[in-house]
This record gives sequence, structure tokens and C-alpha cells, in this order.
Amino acid sequence: MAGGKKKNKGGQGAPKAKAASSSGSSSAAAGSSGAARGQQQMPAAPGQPGAPRMPQGAPYPAGGYPPSEMAALQQALSMMTPQQIASLMAAKGLGKGGKGLPMGDDEYDDESDEDGYSQEDDDMQHFADVCYSLVNYWPDAKGELEWKEKEIDSIVDPEDRALLMPVVTTSLLQEMRRCARINAEFLAMLVRTDEEARQFGTIPNNHVVQDRNSVKVRTVLRQFVRDWAVEGARERDEQYGCLLEALQRYIPLDQPSQTSQSSGRPGGRPRVVAPGSGLARLPYEIAKLGYVAQGNEFSYHMLQGSKWVLNETSRPNMCNIYPFVLSLENRRGVRDHLRPVSIPDVCPSDALCPGNEPQSELSMCAGEFVEVYAPQSNAWDAVLTCFFLDTAKNVFLYIRTIAGMTRPGGLWANIGPLLYHYAEQADSISIELSWEELKPAIEKYFDFKEEDVREAYYTTNVSGMFHTRYRCKYFAAIRNDRPVEGKSLPVFGSQEKQECNHDHGDGHSHSHSH
Repeated sequence: MAGGKKKNKGGQGAPKAKAASSSGSSSAAAGSSGAARGQQQMPAAPGQPGAPRMPQGAPYPAGGYPPSEMAALQQALSMMTPQQIASLMAAKGLGKGGKGLPMGDDEYDDESDEDGYSQEDDDMQHFADVCYSLVNYWPDAKGELEWKEKEIDSIVDPEDRALLMPVVTTSLLQEMRRCARINAEFLAMLVRTDEEARQFGTIPNNHVVQDRNSVKVRTVLRQFVRDWAVEGARERDEQYGCLLEALQRYIPLDQPSQTSQSSGRPGGRPRVVAPGSGLARLPYEIAKLGYVAQGNEFSYHMLQGSKWVLNETSRPNMCNIYPFVLSLENRRGVRDHLRPVSIPDVCPSDALCPGNEPQSELSMCAGEFVEVYAPQSNAWDAVLTCFFLDTAKNVFLYIRTIAGMTRPGGLWANIGPLLYHYAEQADSISIELSWEELKPAIEKYFDFKEEDVREAYYTTNVSGMFHTRYRCKYFAAIRNDRPVEGKSLPVFGSQEKQECNHDHGDGHSHSHSH
């Protein structure tokens, strides 16, 4: 597809909650050792390696489903296999499989299992798998190009072969190999320039890169077009633009932050978070306006890209990539897939830290959204969600988490479809509600100020012949003073976290496959 939203938005090797923040710059950390639970450490100075991360917060409390959720959940349970029900029981802590998703804080211990294998080891292994997949782009692309060459060679009929443009039988594949090698060097750089990742810059002989990780690597290239290239400006303006306008309209910069985190900091700027922020363009735009911004991302693939663009770039258009080089479908011209895209269109540090003088606050927090933000009561003045709401397995969890983290009078602005990324995964819980069902759940905690339907594209190849257009729900709503009610069961087992796909790409996108 030329644009769209992949069915699964999740990160291979889903990271534990962690963050690094800095004034005038951003450090998107992933894969390093976490600190004690529930504490937030400040990072090393901008440009310094080894910036510490926000550790994982306390587990989201488990418990019975409130009546408002019961009907939808009973319907989902009636369609589950015995294996799925067993997984759900494990998530409730009924049996050994539930370890790591306890009923309460007193039972929580993710430091190690009975075999001495720690969650930190597990996180590091998945971080390594992501790095290996980035480094493996060229072998993966080479294999696909060899297959394409065999397809061309299989055209043996003289009349058919005469119809091929000469370039197809002579130089086209050579040009594709050249472009793929440039992509490979760029992706390897994402690993090589990161102090934590470079130890995984060489793939062990016995390691096999999984296909789903190879797909996500290609998604990273497409996401760079959307977030950090000139040709992605239309998508950004249509989707990020309406969220930023709502932010300035309802939470003006001259209104001091009124969150639980602003005590002792009178006059502090409003605090804004952008969940599912991919390569961090939306939180960058928030910070550029002058707000205290934080991006949250679940995918190590995306986090490696955001670390590079936020911390390692020194000028606009410093790299050319070829995000469409392996896509031969829906081309108008024979060389359309060889079109280079220059990134980034802007250098983030030029706007956030002009003259090396910090002007803005931007941080990235790695981890599953509910796990990270459920403990952060009234901590944010605004939450901006773009193509994010339908990444939930149980959307009630997202609504309740956003309500809990947003202070009374704060803003939730949203744009995106309701594709529900886990809808077609046989072994996954997926609560798929209509907007008619969702809106009352949101209205419990938020007063709607704006609501309409807006058309949007995602990671579109502007020169391609096939574009996917979404009719997205946009709304801006203000948090009322109603306390958050009810609890929902956790929906991720530890293995599910590691296997979920948290990216948009061509099948929606976040990834939504190309």
C-alpha cells in the first residue's frame, strides 16, 4: 500500500517504561539499565552518552471489570479459544503464567523469575533483536532482489521479453541494489551512533532475524518520510496541525501548568504528552511551541530512529534514503521506486537549542502507555493522540488512563480511525467498539468542545498509484472533575508485549506494512 495503517501497533521487544529528558534537546533512551521503580532520574547533559531513563512505574492494578465494560468483554470472551482464556487467567494472576501481572503491588516482582532470568535480561535481548534487524536490512533486501531478478529471468518468451523496457533487463536491478545499500548504511548508523546499541552491531552467527522485525525496519524508513521529510508535510499539517491548534486554543502558553508535577514550580509551562509518537515529530512540534513536551513510544525500532534524529543530526537534509526501493507495485514510472527522500527536513536542535542555549523541554519515554502513565495522577495539562486510540486491546484502559493522568481542566485532543490493531490476531484480546459506544465512555471524564470527521493519509507514497485514505474522528475535550472509576485487567502478558507490533505503516500504519 502507498499509505495506511498496519494492523498491529506495537514494538518488537516492547520496552519497560523508561525515559531520558533534557532541556533544549531530547534523549530517547531504550535498552539501558533502569533505575529503582517509581523514581525519575534526570539525564546526562545533552549529547552525553548514557542518559538514565524513567524506570517502569508501579503495575496497573488488576481487578474485576466494571459493569460499563462487562457486555463488550463478555462478547469478546465468548469468541475466545481455550488457549486465549488461559492467557487471560494468567494475566489475572491465576497460575504461573500470570507472574508479572499480579493483583496488587505487594505481589509484584519482575526482577527475576525462579530460574534467575530477569526482566532486564529479557528487555535487553529484545533490544538486541531490534538492533540485529536494523543491521540485517542489506541481507534481507539482497535476498528479495535476487528473487525479483529470477522473476524477470523467468520471462523467456521472446515476444514478452521484447515488451520489457531495456532498463528492466539491464540496469534497474543494479540501481535498486545501490539504493538498498544506502538504506542499509543508514539503518546500521542508527545502531552504530547509539552507545547502548553499538554492542549489537554485528549479528551472531546463530541468530535468525524474524520476518516481523524485517517488516518493521522497512516501516521505519516510511515513517521517516511522514515525520521528517518535506513530502510528509501535508500529512503532518492535516493531523498534527489540528492537535497543535487545539492545544494552543485550550491550553495557552500563558496559562501556567496546573498539574501535580508543577507544585513547587510556580509559573511552569504547561506539560503535554503525545503517546504513540513514533519518530517524535509531534512532541518536537509541541516543544517548539514552548510547551514542556514528552513523547511516548512502545517500539524499539521507532525509538532508535527518534534517538538519531533528535540527538545526532546537525543540519537539515543530511541523509538520503530510498524508502520505496523494494516496492515495485503501483508505480507510474519505471524508476519511481528509486526516488530519494532527504531527511530530516529540519534539524531539531536548531529550533530547540539555538546557539547551544536550551529554549525548550522535550523528553521521550519508552514503554507501554498504560504501564507508564497509569500511576501519573493529574500529571499532565494535555494529552495529544494521533492514530493511537485504536492501538488498544481494551480501549477502556486507554480512556481511564488518559482521564487519570490529565488534570481537571486539561485537554485531550485526538485524531485517528478505529481500525483496532489486534482485531485480526487470533490469539489476542481485542475489544472493538464503535464511536457510538466509545463517546459515552470518554464523556464520563471529558466535556467535548469540538468533534468532527476528517480525512487523513498515513505514510503515503505521493508518487504511487494507490493511496489509503482514512475518515478519522477528531475531537478536543476538556477534563472534568469526576474521579476515575473502575479497574480493568491488564491485557498484556510478558510474552505478548515482546511479540506485539507497535508501529503504523501501509496496512493502516504505527506500524499501520508497506
